[in-house]
Amino acid sequence: MRLKVLLREKHWQTHQTFCVEYDKAAKGIDRDLVGTWPSRAQFHRWLSGELKGLPYPHHCRVLEKMLPGWTAEQLFEPCPPNESNQPQSNPDEPVSADVAELLATIELQVDSPETGEINWGATTRAMPAARARLSAPRRAPSDRTQDIGRRLLQLQRERRLNDAEITELAGLSGHVVELAKTVTLEIAEDGAALLEYRFDMLNLGDKPQARMSREVWFEHTTGPLIIKPIPDIDRRIAIQRIHDTTNLAKFAFQISPPLRPGEWARVGYVCEGGKFDLNHYWRESMPRYCRRYEINVRQRHVDLGGCTASEEHPDGSENSATDSLVWDIDGRDAVMSLTRDHLRPNQAVTLRWEPIREPA
Repeated sequence: MRLKVLLREKHWQTHQTFCVEYDKAAKGIDRDLVGTWPSRAQFHRWLSGELKGLPYPHHCRVLEKMLPGWTAEQLFEPCPPNESNQPQSNPDEPVSADVAELLATIELQVDSPETGEINWGATTRAMPAARARLSAPRRAPSDRTQDIGRRLLQLQRERRLNDAEITELAGLSGHVVELAKTVTLEIAEDGAALLEYRFDMLNLGDKPQARMSREVWFEHTTGPLIIKPIPDIDRRIAIQRIHDTTNLAKFAFQISPPLRPGEWARVGYVCEGGKFDLNHYWRESMPRYCRRYEINVRQRHVDLGGCTASEEHPDGSENSATDSLVWDIDGRDAVMSLTRDHLRPNQAVTLRWEPIREPA
């Protein structure tokens, strides 16, 4: 959908941000139109292509003001990929080699998903089975393969991924992938922590994703762990508590509308009640494939005596991750940032630091 692409380019894709920009445009047309933006459910239908026809006339007027140069009809048209990148269903029409390999990779995973470890993160990935399909007499890819292919090519444009990266994602068809996971830890002078998670989730499975299980653990707490959704995200989420102890919370976040096959969206939540006391570290275990992981820590009114990072693998081996660790002192605060790419299920990343408290 062209509207979805244009809103993402402007970073207006969340309902809350869209409503703010909608009201700005509405003021320039008719002040009575301020506040007439679509509901969250209506907005989702606009971006998902489920809307039949066009929105109400006053919505069209405001949209054309928000996005000058585009008519309402154009905004609600499918946004085709570049002609050289578009999956094609007619086997008699030419298909570029890159896109043909992309479709063959998806088809391979759809037909016979791998049960073992997938070679995730190797940009020189060899796809002998996919190439064998290309050399064989060609048949039209299945509807599901074409749909995933179209959505991956749209994702490639929106996130400016290169061909190797999008082919890697195609090889994960059948999985739910975390395109990005960002963890932010704000630690007060007394050790009380505010934890925030943001995920860019991509559903490459064959079923809508409406519920995802999570857990959060602190060695020490200031009270019960409080978990709340982040308001400015792409989907509405609700927190369902499953099991709680003094310092552990197992829960699920329910996504509405569900994330359909081929769709991606940003979701997130915050957690309060954790505390850092004697030991200062954060260990993150990966429940699924994660293209990019980032953790940012700020601890108030301390200096740093040291900072290290490590990456654990499913087989139990471990390697240093300090090559992607950055730390500094910002005013009176210690700040740290760690990033890792192409993580697999059952891997873990650990960040450790030694704070030096200022004299009382």
